[in-house]
Amino acid sequence: MKNAFHVKRKGADITWHTICTYIIEFTVCGICGWIYETALTSYLWGEFAERGFLHIPVLPIYGVFAFILLPLFRKHNGFLTVFTVSMIITTALELASAYLIEAVLHEKLWSYSDWDFNFFGGRISLYSSLMFGVLSVILIKAVHPLVHKISEKASSKAVCITGSITLFIIISDFIITLYQTIEK
Repeated sequence: MKNAFHVKRKGADITWHTICTYIIEFTVCGICGWIYETALTSYLWGEFAERGFLHIPVLPIYGVFAFILLPLFRKHNGFLTVFTVSMIITTALELASAYLIEAVLHEKLWSYSDWDFNFFGGRISLYSSLMFGVLSVILIKAVHPLVHKISEKASSKAVCITGSITLFIIISDFIITLYQTIEK
């Protein structure tokens, strides 16, 4: 059966299956980010603390950061390189994201003000930067290869249905949440 969505660009073969694989990977990273932040914050606060902007347990910023990082480490993906470069990039992106979110939503979605070694009014911290380096190594060495291996073994129909439904749910939740936030 021919794929309904198929584009060829300068040697790249892009299919709906490929796009859905990346949507699934984006979601996996977002869910892992939600689990990490919810577990860490719950531990630090001594009670359950659900993290995130959306209603669903996905932190899209982790998916976005993953897609910024993945192309950087196609050839040079040694542990130390991934850890160090990712730590610097994700920290810079976290700082930029904090300012952007505060400007657009007039809300501060996170703060490291109570943590040692926090900077820029608690928008970034050394501890979170180190953790982002570790998470990036896990992304490059484990999550990315695993998602693509599963995607290759699964039927194209299953990957496309899963990716399409996931995309619909995330976009719908984002629109609803954004509308509710703006209406406040």
